[in-house]
Amino acid sequence: MIRKIAAAALVLAALTISGSETLAASKAQEMLAKAAVYVEKAEKSTSSSERDDLYAKALKEYQQIQKSKAFSGTPEAAEAMLMTSLLYKNAKGKMHNLYQSYDTLKRLISSYDKPRDVLESTLTAAEVQRVQGMVSQAKKLKEELMAAMNKENSKKPLYKIMDFLVGLTGRVNWLSYWLALVILAVVVKVLITPLTKAQYKSMAEMQRVAPLIKEIQAKHKGDQKTIGEKTMALYKEHKINPLAGCLPLLVQMPILILVYHIIKVYEFQLESGTFLWIGKQFAHIWHASVPLNPSQTVYLAARNLSEGDVLLLLLYLVSMYVSMKLSNVDPTQADQQRMMAIMMPLMMGLLFAGFPSGFILYWLVFNVLQTAQQYYIIHGNKPAPVLATAGDAPVTAIEEKQNGSKPQRKKK
Repeated sequence: MIRKIAAAALVLAALTISGSETLAASKAQEMLAKAAVYVEKAEKSTSSSERDDLYAKALKEYQQIQKSKAFSGTPEAAEAMLMTSLLYKNAKGKMHNLYQSYDTLKRLISSYDKPRDVLESTLTAAEVQRVQGMVSQAKKLKEELMAAMNKENSKKPLYKIMDFLVGLTGRVNWLSYWLALVILAVVVKVLITPLTKAQYKSMAEMQRVAPLIKEIQAKHKGDQKTIGEKTMALYKEHKINPLAGCLPLLVQMPILILVYHIIKVYEFQLESGTFLWIGKQFAHIWHASVPLNPSQTVYLAARNLSEGDVLLLLLYLVSMYVSMKLSNVDPTQADQQRMMAIMMPLMMGLLFAGFPSGFILYWLVFNVLQTAQQYYIIHGNKPAPVLATAGDAPVTAIEEKQNGSKPQRKKK
């Protein structure tokens, strides 16, 4: 009797689940049909404002299907992605956006381009066939968009910079693209070396007077106002501007933005590029949505240099941590600098997750070069520290050499 009741309960549960799935699919189909009506009306509208409003309503329906957990992994969600891409591709006016269309297709392919046996674990045979058909259609459409956008981008000067470097290295998939990025990083580093030297010279000067700052802190422990005043007086006496190291960083920001646009405009060509583990057999073994942009995907190992790659991002963050640790030369801000050495890589990790791995590779190479230069300037050629004790007038090793005698303490 108990077995019969249990069996009946299992059948009832299965029917309930099947019924809820049917209702969910029906609801999604209703939303798809509603969006299709909006699109049809928009294409017939002669008013630009009415047309844009109708497109926006259709897009809202498609996005609700994609975002809803009830439709996650379903053919309806795949169809919503495909229709969203077609909307962006074919829309008139301000809704027309080939990049949005392309990005949507990338998400569709990433989510549904899986082996048949994997799809069959959650979908029926008919649903699998339907999904595979949409994936095939998405791949063809993606190729069309890539060709159209790449043709348009090829007219831009930024595109020509990368294309020249790739051509210079032979246009070999496993070599030319990553090597072109390395060359670009080296060229940019050479160009901004004067700024970097000015920045690290300021850091080295601050490191030179670090012993005196520590003495001031020890003598006036707890009196932050006096410590600040004495420290600033010391900086003034030695002609040190504590903010001098910030200006080169501000100048470098436009360069960073420019490089990002160079790589972004060449993104479609970077799909042909591989690097070490990127593009190997274990690519796409794990992926996740980008925290700050859930519409983007980042992979543990990417298929090409246009996709986000977690392993490469982690290497970049380690290089950034090392660089920041080496630049901690101001003892008055030791605690803040230690905190920043941890917080900045974490923040940059969140910001750069999902960025093309080609961009991360460029920035990793650039950061390694900069860290090596930084170490040489600050630590490899370190100036003699100030030889004095708290309360004494500063006498440096340089002054000792010039005077030909040992430093003498000057009476107050």
